[in-house]
Amino acid sequence: MNYSTEPYPDHQEAGVWTWLKRRFGAGAPETYEDEAEEAMSMQRRRPNIRVDAVRGVQVTVRKNATVLNDARPVADGLKNGQQQVVNLERATQDQAARILDFLSGVTYALDGSVEKVGDRVYLFAPANVHVHTEEDSERP
Repeated sequence: MNYSTEPYPDHQEAGVWTWLKRRFGAGAPETYEDEAEEAMSMQRRRPNIRVDAVRGVQVTVRKNATVLNDARPVADGLKNGQQQVVNLERATQDQAARILDFLSGVTYALDGSVEKVGDRVYLFAPANVHVHTEEDSERP
């Protein structure tokens, strides 16, 4: 089979893909500058979407955190972008304070938020989650 390069006589040995692109209107190959310029214009047009915002919301409830070791899975969940509800009712006062301090630090480092939702029950949310409370809706 002979592929003619008649429309482009300056290219005597054109490959099949080059011939097909030229034959069906792709024209001359673009330069790297054209590709970079096109990529920049596409980035300007396309809004940034966080993948975390697209995923479904997941909330993990830790029914009973009693020692500091129980806080590590909560911290790992926060790092993975999951909301965590921690019940400290069965923990001693000292252990509850240590767990709360540790998880508050992890949440702060991740730009998240902490909300008290009950007596010794807390909601830890990562940065991609906005927690709306009734107090927020009462403000003007």
